[in-house]
Amino acid sequence: MYESCAIGRPKTELRTPALLLDLDAVDRNISKMAGFFASRTCRLRPHTKTHKLPLIAHKQIRVGAIGVTCAKLEDAKGFVNSGIGSVLIANEVVADKLPELVGLSQIAEVISCVDVYDSASALSVLAQKARMKLDVLVEVDVGLGRCGVAPGKSTVDLVRRISSLKGLRFRGLNGYEGGVFIPDEAQKEKECRRRNQLLVETRALVEKAGFAVEIVSAGGSNTFGITGVCEGITEIQPGSYATMDAWNVKFGQPFELAVTVLGTVISRPREDLAVIDAGLKALSIDLGLPTVKGLDGAEIKTLTDEEHGRLVLSGEARRLAVGDRVELVPTHGCTTIPLHSAYVAIKEGVAVDVLPIMSRSAAY
Repeated sequence: MYESCAIGRPKTELRTPALLLDLDAVDRNISKMAGFFASRTCRLRPHTKTHKLPLIAHKQIRVGAIGVTCAKLEDAKGFVNSGIGSVLIANEVVADKLPELVGLSQIAEVISCVDVYDSASALSVLAQKARMKLDVLVEVDVGLGRCGVAPGKSTVDLVRRISSLKGLRFRGLNGYEGGVFIPDEAQKEKECRRRNQLLVETRALVEKAGFAVEIVSAGGSNTFGITGVCEGITEIQPGSYATMDAWNVKFGQPFELAVTVLGTVISRPREDLAVIDAGLKALSIDLGLPTVKGLDGAEIKTLTDEEHGRLVLSGEARRLAVGDRVELVPTHGCTTIPLHSAYVAIKEGVAVDVLPIMSRSAAY
């Protein structure tokens, strides 16, 4: 973990590789999203899988978020323990994880998802033993092809079956269309609305069958401006917007890049080549190569080494010397951030805190 002696240092003097978090940019991003939803009926329940930081979650709630969304039970436990009172686990919790879900639900509002009857039945048994009711949403597959029951009749049938189970409280539906990354804005909006319509029409069928639907949760940072104004969607789960990354910016998201990775030049083997101490263990490349911030003429052409990054240089960038710092913008924050143990929080170019990243492992 980064040493506390980083606090008070200019970012150009920090030990590297370091994950930098621009707190002012984070605050502006949070305010912008909160402002969009301030006068809308759809509520904001931000996803935490990108930032994995209670500080950000509490900032989001202070300006209007109704709670947070998590991807894993481990994440949910961490945010509840930090004082968050309402958590949606937008995923299925099964098998030996169920007792922990029941325990966590006794200290905060925890809503989980189901998409098969057997999982709901197992959860019902444990809920009855604990003499409590557990909140569940039925997850609907609106096109992602991941978890979820088919929209329409299949969802109605599952709702009918789980509503008969003691110890469970059916509260609504969960769908996710946020993965619609389409460059053409008109096509993107059309596809996003098509998927949302599947969810909203399924809600109508569930209600027609006699079951109240309190929550219809959907969306992501990529689609907040479309899904957030879709009639019938009650809450939205954007996550990346708080910290942003180059991938989302590429698809038109109006938020600032608040996370970067700082590296140091460790070698200058040729005039047109610099090697830095940030490689695959510091930056993910699942959505493409990172870009160099604020240094014209420097470009990462490949990133194939664990501890080395190769910068191809031209023009003014050829002045880089061993010991110089280079700031890189990740393409995908969700997969870069958990490569690090902590953020170095930055304000006006100076480190002000070291913030551990929560539940980095893939344990559960």
